Amino acid sequence: MNTATFRFSTDILRRLGEELITSFDQGIVELVKNSYDADATKCAIELVETNAPGGTVVITDDGDGMSSEDVREGWLVLGRSRKIPTERTTRGRLPAGSKGLGRLAALRLGEKVHLVTRSRVEPRTEYSTCIRWADFARHKVVEDVLLPLRRRSLSQGNHGTRIEIQGLRARVSEREVKALARELLLLADPFGDPAGFTPTLIAPEFEELETLVQRAYFDDCEYRLLATLDESGCANARVFDQSGKVRWTSRDGELGGPYGAPVARFELWVFLLTRESFSGRAATIGEVRSWLSQVGGVHLYHRGLRVRPYGDPGHDWLDMNLARARSPELRPSTNTSIGRFEVLDESHDLLQKTDRSGFIENDAFRELRKFAVEALEWMQSKRITEREERREIQKRAVGDRVSTARHDLDQAVGQLPPDLRKPIQRAAHRLEAARTSEQEQLKEELGLYQTLASVGTAVSVFAHEIEGPATNLTTSLGTLERRARQALQAQYETLLSRPVEVVKQSADLTARFATLPLGLLKRSKRRRSVLDVNASVEDTVKLFEPYLRDAQIETSYELCDADAQIFGSVSAIEAIVSNLITNSVKAFRRTGARLTGRKIMVRTRADDNAVSISVLDNGPGIDRRLEDKIWLPGVTSDENGTGLGLAIVRDTVADLGGEVRAKRNSDLGGAEFIVTLPMRRDAS
Repeated sequence: MNTATFRFSTDILRRLGEELITSFDQGIVELVKNSYDADATKCAIELVETNAPGGTVVITDDGDGMSSEDVREGWLVLGRSRKIPTERTTRGRLPAGSKGLGRLAALRLGEKVHLVTRSRVEPRTEYSTCIRWADFARHKVVEDVLLPLRRRSLSQGNHGTRIEIQGLRARVSEREVKALARELLLLADPFGDPAGFTPTLIAPEFEELETLVQRAYFDDCEYRLLATLDESGCANARVFDQSGKVRWTSRDGELGGPYGAPVARFELWVFLLTRESFSGRAATIGEVRSWLSQVGGVHLYHRGLRVRPYGDPGHDWLDMNLARARSPELRPSTNTSIGRFEVLDESHDLLQKTDRSGFIENDAFRELRKFAVEALEWMQSKRITEREERREIQKRAVGDRVSTARHDLDQAVGQLPPDLRKPIQRAAHRLEAARTSEQEQLKEELGLYQTLASVGTAVSVFAHEIEGPATNLTTSLGTLERRARQALQAQYETLLSRPVEVVKQSADLTARFATLPLGLLKRSKRRRSVLDVNASVEDTVKLFEPYLRDAQIETSYELCDADAQIFGSVSAIEAIVSNLITNSVKAFRRTGARLTGRKIMVRTRADDNAVSISVLDNGPGIDRRLEDKIWLPGVTSDENGTGLGLAIVRDTVADLGGEVRAKRNSDLGGAEFIVTLPMRRDAS
């Protein structure tokens, strides 16, 4: 009987190297993780002439090193690891790697790899080998390429491993160096290095970032959440205030569970980035923001090392930002907090994906995530309860003060001569009636704004949810178009070209609609500072241009050349301009409005005292019946409108110390709305 065996084409090495790990920093980090598993305390990465193709990367560690058998039966065997996932190293570490594939992607970064290693058990014996990837290209199967393993005796030596990746196929950009520096700094935990492992990058970018990261502003946090999950799946949590005092402690079962997950510890530092909060502190808001921009988010540490992409910019694996959009009350975001989620996973329940892009979402991982999310929900509920209790106390205090004031007034009036008492009582009653009327009006306006806030929250959630499907739709359309062209060839243009193009345009517009409210709702835009009105106006108009273009409305703006600076927030200018533009769009929907040649223009003007913003259109103008009421909440000529847009403009402008006015007929023929804001004063 003839027999046969599986053999692997040398091309499989290239494909694995390219597809398993797609970035330079991720590949190098895989080799650094091997150093950690080898019980190294230090690992240095040096970039030599990497600003152009042909450079070299050197990774050196002081770990256990390898014997000849370790090299033959471990390092050179791909897809299998000699590490036992549940067996600890001499330093008590559980192996972070187990697939035996991560190093391949890094080694393929260059034309040649040189390995030199000395085992801890025989430090005076050195083993080395050299891999030239061109040798594999000249053979059909991997087994045909023989690699020399050299042995050299030394009079003395230290254990450890050195890997040189020579002849890099591509240059390493500054962005990639910074990404690698960030990965190395976060890899072994910037919260205190409990693993006893220090990776370093020999590069100026690393030194700059290291200084920022190690500055550590943990003491400036407003709250610190500490939640733990024990062997039985029971969870407990505590929240500490800035002084370190325990603010709240969970009761048994209050966090849910029991959870079917490994033992875990979740710690989150939440910052209140306001001037009042940082008053009197050594750190500034700017310093903390810069620090959080590099280390913010919740990072997951598995067996002592960070796992990507959890905590990477844009990877909100606990959906903190989505939860904040749905219910913004007292919730942290990835921009205002830094978290460490530690799981040792002694039973090896968590399985990393082959491409190292996180864990497979099995039951154990889903339960861990559920535990973290419910701990965040618990903290929010405690903060809201405390705030509501404080509000009730304040309300009662206000009521008590009002009652006391009325009593004092009545007593004072009662002591007056009869001829003076009645006029003063009548005046007091008129004042009381006016105050009551004012309160009722404020309550009505508050109800309108609460409605608008609810609508805004719902829209932001919808926008967040639709981003993914909109992107998938665009991608799928591209695939559909490509396959249809291949299948139909010349007939494609006649049968499908036009309908597919219309659907593509609609998909693109849907994706843009998803990003618009999320852009307008960014919290950073609500910070008050000196700002350039022209820049804010231009950015807002550009946000709306795709939708206006789709509605066949021509947009233009005339921005003044003068210095147009005010003291306010970007969100305020956006609220003014976006509501006025929306008002013009609604005007074009009115009966009798033009269907073609529709135009909207935004102008700015500035003098020594004020900056003005004007929004003009060539619509039907202001309805005469509503001319005196357009600024009032709830007044609208659109049967489907809220009547809040112009009221918001009025109130926003008033908050900025400005004025609003309207003209029935503008230079374009339709309505014109003019906002005048005070110019920034030096004292601001």
